[in-house]
Amino acid sequence: MLGIALIAGLCMWSLGLAPGVLFDSSFRFAGKFFASAFQPALVYEDPLPGTPRPFLIDALFSLAATFRLALLAMCVSVPCGAVLAIFASSAWWPDLKRHPALTIPLRALYYSSRAFIAFARSIHELLWGLLFITAIGLSTGAAIAAVAIPYSGILAKIYAEMLEEHSRDSQNALRAVGASGLAGFAYGLLPRALPDLISYSFYRLECALRSAAVFGFIGVETIGTKIFFATQDRHYSEVWTYLYLLVGACALLEWWGHAIRRRIKPEPSN
Repeated sequence: MLGIALIAGLCMWSLGLAPGVLFDSSFRFAGKFFASAFQPALVYEDPLPGTPRPFLIDALFSLAATFRLALLAMCVSVPCGAVLAIFASSAWWPDLKRHPALTIPLRALYYSSRAFIAFARSIHELLWGLLFITAIGLSTGAAIAAVAIPYSGILAKIYAEMLEEHSRDSQNALRAVGASGLAGFAYGLLPRALPDLISYSFYRLECALRSAAVFGFIGVETIGTKIFFATQDRHYSEVWTYLYLLVGACALLEWWGHAIRRRIKPEPSN
């Protein structure tokens, strides 16, 4: 902890930050924003003429659009990440001492997959978004691709590490009685790792939901667009309503993931 405090102090010094910055006029102005957290809006603070839908209905539609974007991106990322994770893991390999001819191609597949995974996840989704928007224009498809590419790499990395580090007792037992490396992986290792894989996938879905909201600040129609314009107009009560909806959506995803994990791997009773 002392080391962390020292690093933080050095970083603040190098960036020219000082504790007094927190107490200038901008901090006092931020007090109005946080005070609005206790008075979230239920209607538009300053409705425009001809507003088509009530505020809460419009906010829910924006949240649904954000969730659709995140869900579509994950529908691409999960299978891509799963395939890459298998290629980037040695958990399914046969005994290379018995099959030495497979050593070079399997290692080539392993390292090339690891290299692609590192490349995909090294670039943030917002940077991918700017690249795709520049290339194909502002669209929901550009945002989906921008989220799907880095998330495929992130999921692949974590999936592969989970498969590599998970207990292999069942897998080794199956292989000891004559099962192939792939069969031992499919029936001995994968079912035991599946609850953790699902749990992490739902966590990344939450992250995708937040990333989709952020894309609203660069023009993609999500709840982030509503937050951006409400912030520009200083309608802070509206902003907090949108934020509470995002929090509720993340909490719902957490509950959903926990329910599925519990069905796959029931918790031990006392």
